[in-house]
Amino acid sequence: MKIIPIIVAAFALSVGGNAFSQRTKVVNPGAVVKFGYCAAAPDPAACEISNRVRNDFDYPYTNGADGVDAVFNLVSGSKDLTVGLVTSQRSLWLDFSDRVAESAAAPPWWSTAKVQNVKPFFNVLKAYRAKELCASDPCEVDFLTALNVGNWRAMGSTVDYALLWNPGATTRPVNSPQASSAVNVHYHKSGFEESFTITPIANNNGLVVAGLESTVRKSVTSAGQYIMPFTMTVTLQ
Repeated sequence: MKIIPIIVAAFALSVGGNAFSQRTKVVNPGAVVKFGYCAAAPDPAACEISNRVRNDFDYPYTNGADGVDAVFNLVSGSKDLTVGLVTSQRSLWLDFSDRVAESAAAPPWWSTAKVQNVKPFFNVLKAYRAKELCASDPCEVDFLTALNVGNWRAMGSTVDYALLWNPGATTRPVNSPQASSAVNVHYHKSGFEESFTITPIANNNGLVVAGLESTVRKSVTSAGQYIMPFTMTVTLQ
């Protein structure tokens, strides 16, 4: 009869251990992401100048909705914010209207279609670090990083493109003749309210620059640099 309490105790210990394990399990928080939307703006032309990356519709890209995959990658340890639209029902507008003088030749489609509607995969490197650096409530934290937008093709093109705001990408052809812009992640917290606001920073020439690269048969070349300001707002799902 004395065996019964031992078995019960062992079972209770096992349940307690599993509960603790579940509480500490790392998951990827879902994200709700929105860029500027200019179609309904009082002055659409002025809005577009400030928002060269724009939403397709006036509602956010939400993880799990419309085939969108938007998460902070904590499980892998990268802490990147990644948003995948490649197989989703949503798309993104990239506006290449303002090319940097003396940069590499623009792609063939640029002369007739400077604004492209695409389905990219993009990531803000280590964006979650801004939240982790928050040591008080309320708090405002800035974290400097980079943004890569890849895995997309222009309309009617078979060439793969990537667009980078990434001055640290020294092995890729996106930082000439100017350094591309770094990206700032501003984390805001006040009680239950928290958000990330992501914007590129002007380079040493006072310009917000992104570098475009094209890949053909594993050969990567510059496709020019462009003035590409944007505002990206993110909340946790």
